[in-house]
Amino acid sequence: MKFTFKQAVFAVFAAIIIVGGFYSWQFIAEQNKPVVPPKNYKIGFLALSDKDVQSENFIAFKARMEKLGYIEGKNVEYIVKQGDRNIKGDLENGAKELNEAGLDLILTGGTTSTVPLKELVNLKTPVYFLSAARPELVVSNLTSPEGLITGMSEGVVSLADKRLEFLKEIDPSIKKVASIVEKGHTTAAAAQAKIDAAAKKLGIKTVVIEIDAGKYEQIFEKLKTITRANGIDGYIACTCLSNEKYAKELADYFRKEKISSINAEVGIGAKLGWLATYSNNRTRTGELAAESVDRILKGTPIAQIPVQFASDILFELNLKTAKEIGATIPQAIISRANKIYNE
Repeated sequence: MKFTFKQAVFAVFAAIIIVGGFYSWQFIAEQNKPVVPPKNYKIGFLALSDKDVQSENFIAFKARMEKLGYIEGKNVEYIVKQGDRNIKGDLENGAKELNEAGLDLILTGGTTSTVPLKELVNLKTPVYFLSAARPELVVSNLTSPEGLITGMSEGVVSLADKRLEFLKEIDPSIKKVASIVEKGHTTAAAAQAKIDAAAKKLGIKTVVIEIDAGKYEQIFEKLKTITRANGIDGYIACTCLSNEKYAKELADYFRKEKISSINAEVGIGAKLGWLATYSNNRTRTGELAAESVDRILKGTPIAQIPVQFASDILFELNLKTAKEIGATIPQAIISRANKIYNE
């Protein structure tokens, strides 16, 4: 079979295009692969409870780390150390143990578990908090951290007043709001101060009921005082272990008492029967944390990793709860919700 000169030229150009396209595709695919870290990393996690380990922040953090090339069981190991803040010295001992373990970095769940690391006289391991409500307690210069500690800050405190405002918007009839808090809780007092300031503007009375630290079961005795008969028609959850541990029991009680309730935790709020959840997007927070940790592991000084403040907001509603307690939520609010539950 004979080819004309024109056919031969066309065949040559076609071959060049096909071969060039193949190698271009290979190049692009190679460029899109995560850069595999050059060593095996050990990352510690000083946690307060299983909740920290199972949090959306940590789950999203690990998923994003994997996409960045840190594969658990292959080139990164997560070493979890749990400490009980109610046992004297337990968190402090955990902090010392992780600091001396030759780790590349230590994660913490929040402010409380970061403080013992901050107080170590010989801290030598970079520390990154996944969700600190009060970062100023562990980092003096938030824009250019002065030591080995930085991380993400979420709105447990900064959004406390917004939660009350949102609850009032959902149920305008609210006149008196209660919270059960644990004595000495790191963020409870700061959050309550913001709630009280917002309540004054909104014409709402607030009631703070304390239980002993670590005596979480006391919440049920105190709960008996939170009734419509006592004029209480709203409840704002404290981000305390007591409120978290018994989130479902609290939700059921508030439904029964026809009390409007709001929680700061997506996993244990409207999903479990609370009227509403108002929270940061903790999946996004975890992803941002991983990107910062990646920079630290690759050599960026902590001073160049400013404390980041979560800005993405999620709010959820439970319409079955609204119906049971007799709250009529305006359609304009329902349409703004990120998620609606009907059970």
